[in-house]
Amino acid sequence: MNDFPWTGTGGLSDTQSYSWILLNAIFDRLSQSSFFTNFVMKRTSSALQVEGDHHIPFLGIFLGEDLYEPDGDINAGDIRFINKVTIGIQIMVINNDPTEMLKKLDQASWFTLNQILRDNTLMNRLKTTMPDGDNFRLEGVPRIRFRPDTWGLAGSQNETPFGERLFWLTYQFRTEWYPTEFDDLERITVTTAFPLGDPDGQSKTQQVKVVYEFNPDSVPTPLPPDPP
Repeated sequence: MNDFPWTGTGGLSDTQSYSWILLNAIFDRLSQSSFFTNFVMKRTSSALQVEGDHHIPFLGIFLGEDLYEPDGDINAGDIRFINKVTIGIQIMVINNDPTEMLKKLDQASWFTLNQILRDNTLMNRLKTTMPDGDNFRLEGVPRIRFRPDTWGLAGSQNETPFGERLFWLTYQFRTEWYPTEFDDLERITVTTAFPLGDPDGQSKTQQVKVVYEFNPDSVPTPLPPDPP
C-alpha cells in the first residue's frame, strides 16, 4: 500500500510534530542559558535514570500529555484541532543545607519561567524563530502546575543530599489537517435547459452553452475538447 500523498511545507514539521519542535525549542533556550550552563546533565529523555551525584545538578525537559480537541464543529470543513501539550521541567540540585537547597530550586524555577514566558522569539504570535517553516504559533499558556518538592540522598553511600523540583507548563496552539492532492478545477460548462421540466420543449428551443476555463500554471493550454 502506498503512502497517502501529503504536500509538506519544507520545514521541520514535515517530519516532526509541533510538540517535538516546541520541546526542543525550550530545551535549546534553557540549556544554553546562564543559570544552567554548569549543570552536569541536561536532556530531553525521561526514559533514562538520573544516576547518583555525577548527574546532579540536573535539568530535564520532557513531553507530557498531548491533547487534541476539536476546533469548531467536527462535521464542518476540514479537520482542525486546538492542541494542548504539556512540557515537564525537572530540576535537581545538591546542597547540604536544606534551606539553601530549597532556595536554589525556587531560584531555578523562577529563572526558567522568566526565560521561556518572556521570550519574544518563542511566544510572539506574529513573529517567532521556531524552526518549522509553516507558521506554527503558540497561542498561550493556560496552565502551570508544580509538584511538591522531593528530597533524597545520592551517591554510592547515600552521602549526598539532593532536592528535586518538577513542574509542568501547558501550551496551546492549533493544527489544521486539510486534505491534499485535489485535482485542479480546469473547466466549468453550463448549458441551459429551457423550458424547465419540459424535455420536449427543450428539444425545440435553442439552448445557451457557456464554458468557463481556468488556466493555472499547471494546466495545459489550450484545454482538450469537452466530452460529448
